[in-house]
Amino acid sequence: MRNQAADRVFVMRWAITIVLSLMVFAANAQNVVSEGVWTHIDYDVEGKWQIVRDDQGLAVVLDEAFETPHGPDLHILLSRKRIDQLSDENASEGALIVGPLTTTDDSTFFRKTRGAQTLRLPEGVDLGSWRTILIHCVKHSHLWAGSAL
Repeated sequence: MRNQAADRVFVMRWAITIVLSLMVFAANAQNVVSEGVWTHIDYDVEGKWQIVRDDQGLAVVLDEAFETPHGPDLHILLSRKRIDQLSDENASEGALIVGPLTTTDDSTFFRKTRGAQTLRLPEGVDLGSWRTILIHCVKHSHLWAGSAL
């Protein structure tokens, strides 16, 4: 009799744990709208990117493996041009500047832009009208890397 009661308690705890886990997963669920890896244009960029839709709207999400050489004013942009149409001179023409990338200081000599980052897209952005996602130094009009959406 005692083993049956212990078994019932175990099963109930297990069931509650599963239900709570599913509830947390559902609350944190993100719908991946687009994803990819960076295409080298002038610099190598590691890691993957995603555009996700969640309860707050659309966001660009860079994974933990994201890393690129430091630049003075690196931003994520969306462009209506294809990768093969882009250059330093035209990368920001008609582009949507999503936001700046975060830079970390590893030492006084080496600065890197790396690690997981999330940048929110402005409300009402229609991804269907954009072709590429870019990393671009806005200050010096220098195109780092990009990827087709």
